Amino acid sequence: MPDVNFIKNITSKDINLSKNTISNMIKSASLDSFKELCEKSDFIFPFLKDRITNDFVKLIEKQDLKTVFEFSKIYCFDFENLIVDSWLKFASEDLTDEILEVFDNGTDEQKAYCALYFKHIQDSLALEYLNKSAYSDFEPLKVNCAQTLSAFKDYDVYNEMKNIVLNSNDDFEKNSAYAFLSAFKGVDAINFILDNCFNSPFEVQIIANLLDYNNFDSLKNLEQDKIIQIFSAISEGYPEDIGLETIGYYRILDFVKLIYSYNNQYSRNALILAREKFKEFTQNDIYSFDLDKNTKDDLKEIYGFLNNINLDIVLDEELKQYDSQRYDLALSVIQELKLNKYTSLIAQNMFLVDDKYKAKTSLILKEMNCANLISPEILNKIQNENVKILVQSCIN
Repeated sequence: MPDVNFIKNITSKDINLSKNTISNMIKSASLDSFKELCEKSDFIFPFLKDRITNDFVKLIEKQDLKTVFEFSKIYCFDFENLIVDSWLKFASEDLTDEILEVFDNGTDEQKAYCALYFKHIQDSLALEYLNKSAYSDFEPLKVNCAQTLSAFKDYDVYNEMKNIVLNSNDDFEKNSAYAFLSAFKGVDAINFILDNCFNSPFEVQIIANLLDYNNFDSLKNLEQDKIIQIFSAISEGYPEDIGLETIGYYRILDFVKLIYSYNNQYSRNALILAREKFKEFTQNDIYSFDLDKNTKDDLKEIYGFLNNINLDIVLDEELKQYDSQRYDLALSVIQELKLNKYTSLIAQNMFLVDDKYKAKTSLILKEMNCANLISPEILNKIQNENVKILVQSCIN
C-alpha cells in the first residue's frame, strides 16, 4: 500500500523529499503508488507533473526497466512521457524487441505507450501493430498510433479514416475517425476536418481534439472562415463541454486578436458572442473558483480585450448567407442581444433556410415573444417531422 502522505510528498516544495518519494516508488516497484499518482493527476499542477516526470526519468536506472513495464499497465495521459522517456533513455535493439512484444500481446493501456515509443524509434516492424491498433476503441491508443504513423509518413489508415468520415452513417464512428485525423496533424488533415465537421453533433469535441494536437501557430494561416469556425466552436463549448483551464493552452487570446484583425461582420459576430460568455466567466465565481491564477488572469485579459474593442452590428448581409456558419452566428447574436429589429427578417427567412435553421429561428422568436411572426404556412415546407412538431409548438 502507498504511504498515506505519498501525493503530499511527491508534490512537495522540498525537492529532496519529492525525489526520495519518487526513488522509493521506483525501488519498491509500487504499482499502487503509480496508480494513485495517475488517479490524482487532475489535482496536480502541470509544472509539478513535469517535475515528477523529469525526476523519474533522471532517477530510473537500467535495472529498473521491469518496473517501468509494470507501471505501463496503467495508462495516464499526464504521465505518458514518464513511461516513454524512461524507455527512450535506455533504447536499444533488445529493449525495442521487448516493447514490440508488448505492443503485440500487451493490454491496450500498454500498447498506447508502445505506440508513442515508436514515434521516436522508427522501427518498421512496428508498422503492423500501429496499423492494426489504429482502429482500437481505446482512444489514447488510436491517437498515439496516428501520431506515430504520421511520423512514419504512412497514409493507409489516414486515407481510410477520411473515407469513414465521408461515407459512414454512424456519427460515433465518424467522431473516432476525426480524433485520429486530428492527431495525425498536417494542413491536409486540418482542412479536411474543418470542411466536413460543421454539421456533426460532435462539432465542439472534434474542434477541441483538433486544438489538442494542432497549436495556434499551425492554424493561424488558414482561411479566415475556418479560423472563425474553430474559435466559435471552442467558445460555444465553454464551459459545459470544454474546461476553462484550456484557454491558455489553446491560446484563445491569440485567436481573439487574430479574428478582430479580420474586421468584417462575421468575425465581429464571433467576438460578440465570445464577449458575452467571457463576461459571465469573469463576473461569476462559479466558473473560476477552481482555476489556477494563470487561467484566471487569462480570463480577465481576454474579457478586457473584448470589452474594449468596437464591435458594430449590421446583420443584413449575414442574414442572406442561408444555411451557413455565418447565418448561424447571426441568429445567435440576435438571440443573445435580443435584437428585435431583425425578428421580421428571420421569420421571413424561414422559407429560405433548411429545417435546422427553421427550428433554431422558431425557438429564438418564441424566446423573444415574437412567435406570432411565424407563418403557419411554414409547416408545409418542413421535411423533418420532429422539427415540424417543434415549430408547431412555437406557433401555438
